[in-house]
Amino acid sequence: MSSEPEPFTPDPYERERTVPDEILRSGLSRRGMLRALGLLGGAAAVGGAAGAALGAGGSAQAGTTRAALPAGFAGDITDIKHVVVLIQENRAFDHYYGALPGVRGFDDKQALRFQNGGDVFSQPSGSSFVKPTRVTTVAGTTTGLDHSYSGGLGAWASGRYDNWIGAKGSATMHYVTGEEIPWQYSLASAYTICDAWHCSVMGPTTPNRLYHWTGTSSGVTDNGSESNGTRSWQTYPEALQKAGVSWRVYVDNSNNGSSWVGDYTDNPIRGFAPFTTSGSTATDVANRVDPVKNAPGTGLVWRAGSAPYAASGAPNNDSDANLDAVLKDFIAACAPDAEFPLPQVSWIVAPYGWCEHPSANPEHGAHFSNRVIRTLQSNPELWKSTLLIMTFDENDGYFDHVLPPYAEPGTPGEYSGSTPIGYGARVPGILVSPWTRGGWVNSEVFDHTSIIRFLETWTTAIGTPALSSTITPWRRAISGDLTSAMDFANPVVDIPALPDTEALVQIARAGGTIATQVPPADRWDGGTLRHRPLSFHPHGTFAEDRTTGTVTARLSLEGGPEGKAVSLQAFPDAYLPFANTPHTVSAETPAIYSWDAAAHDGRYAFSVYGPDGFVRSHAGTVLPDGQDNSGVPRAEVSLVAGPKPTVAIDLHNDGLQAVHYTLTANDFSGGTRSVWVHPGARQSVSWPTDDGYYDVVITADTGTGWRHRYAGRVAQLPA
Repeated sequence: MSSEPEPFTPDPYERERTVPDEILRSGLSRRGMLRALGLLGGAAAVGGAAGAALGAGGSAQAGTTRAALPAGFAGDITDIKHVVVLIQENRAFDHYYGALPGVRGFDDKQALRFQNGGDVFSQPSGSSFVKPTRVTTVAGTTTGLDHSYSGGLGAWASGRYDNWIGAKGSATMHYVTGEEIPWQYSLASAYTICDAWHCSVMGPTTPNRLYHWTGTSSGVTDNGSESNGTRSWQTYPEALQKAGVSWRVYVDNSNNGSSWVGDYTDNPIRGFAPFTTSGSTATDVANRVDPVKNAPGTGLVWRAGSAPYAASGAPNNDSDANLDAVLKDFIAACAPDAEFPLPQVSWIVAPYGWCEHPSANPEHGAHFSNRVIRTLQSNPELWKSTLLIMTFDENDGYFDHVLPPYAEPGTPGEYSGSTPIGYGARVPGILVSPWTRGGWVNSEVFDHTSIIRFLETWTTAIGTPALSSTITPWRRAISGDLTSAMDFANPVVDIPALPDTEALVQIARAGGTIATQVPPADRWDGGTLRHRPLSFHPHGTFAEDRTTGTVTARLSLEGGPEGKAVSLQAFPDAYLPFANTPHTVSAETPAIYSWDAAAHDGRYAFSVYGPDGFVRSHAGTVLPDGQDNSGVPRAEVSLVAGPKPTVAIDLHNDGLQAVHYTLTANDFSGGTRSVWVHPGARQSVSWPTDDGYYDVVITADTGTGWRHRYAGRVAQLPA
């Protein structure tokens, strides 16, 4: 389906929080969701990375049963014994989950705004604009879009994020809802979805998969050389091997040219010399295989699934017999007393038809992923100690509205010539495990190197540190290690009811419409997710120098682990061309964005955007030093972290006439407040938050266009 371009009506600064009518009609009650999941009436589980106690960022999460720690568990990360990684193909976050209540999706009021008064959801198309458009037919009928590195750079548009239609076409704006992909929405509602997970490269599959398997693409930005054995930098499996951590790649070995068998060239570990056969390429004939490398249980070729391509005997269709054959080694490894038990770290690679790559449909992807989950859960002893990490390698050219982190020019290892390698658009990421159960959203920035970062953290904790040597310092600072998405003190080992994926596949086979043909018991049942608290927050304060006519936004980061950083990006809202100035900000390295108001008759108008809804917008006119006959407004804003985070606002008047301030909640709590400040005086306001989130606009009636907006989230910390 394609959308008709809509005429654009400027609505500066005050875009209402809206959800398309069809989404509102499709969602059932939260109570209905809990009933469908079999969770209604259970005791509430307490969660939160910053603390397990209520009020410590861990409001009781309805819908899960709090269970005692399993026998022998310590209540920390060492309770994980197995990590399984499943990376599917080519779906953007907004394309799949923009309509999911509770995530940073289509109702995002902190989204990038353009100088014409519109926002990033209204993408220019000639003289018109195209907005996200729901596709209600079987989602598998969508076709792939341009997802080359050059195409990604085109949509990114030097950081302006305003050329999605020009680079990708109007189909980039297509999205689906929980009616079209009920299993995926139900899974997210049952576990933890990450709504700030970006692909690592603004490009296609191979470079992104190189990042998730090796921590870098070594400058590679396009597909190719997936199995020629010529790449030589460190892979993470080598780090695991060196540390004595067991690992394996589970993949069908029937080449890559068929829909339901083979690796779809999604196992680029084949392209590295240590994992090839004794000849020059991974496709050497079987009699040249190195018997040591291919030894069952220990050999690098065997572990990497990189033996010479050969038919596996799996039927080339979408039957359960195919699934049994394609996943036979994984299924066998999960059984009690397996000959080759599930290793500590494993990767699963799906054939094309099961991998969700357009035009492969989400229904078959759900059936494949569900089989992986049910296989793990079929062994209770295995399941209670396993983390399944599910994400997508790239966005296939589908639109996503959130600005990706942007490294300053010259950042080592982050540029291909004069253009940044990444980050790219957001992709779906869901963590399935007892430590992520319960319907949570995590909004820390992640990318594919976060998988390796987690494995580094975990293997270090269990005494066998497997460390990557390839992840750049900048990327280590920007991306988290996934632990903020988990609650190790309160695992929930139960198994939720999810839609019947076989029924979804049958509808897809018949070319039906999922939204109208799915039985009521297998529909996604609505509900809103809760946010995991974070231990850090960015901040930005405003100052003006009336002597020089210069204004500055002083950008900082408070809290978080050592070395944590965020990417903040500044844009002129008027007077200067619309352009993106990136700032990498950490506790140790704050930044300043300066504006020469004197060059614009004292006027200024700019915004700074960052992760998790961070916005600072500043507009007004700098009065010359000594011109104090009127009211002269000034606001000092600080963020107060704690169990009940607040925003402290001090309103000053540096002039000789009273100033009337209006404080308005652009989003979240606070309402509207009117405050008068007498000459030379100050009034203090404590502004509330919703689980740490705030968005307040402060204006003054001085006739100078004075308007300042503060939005983001304050860290929720234990009492």
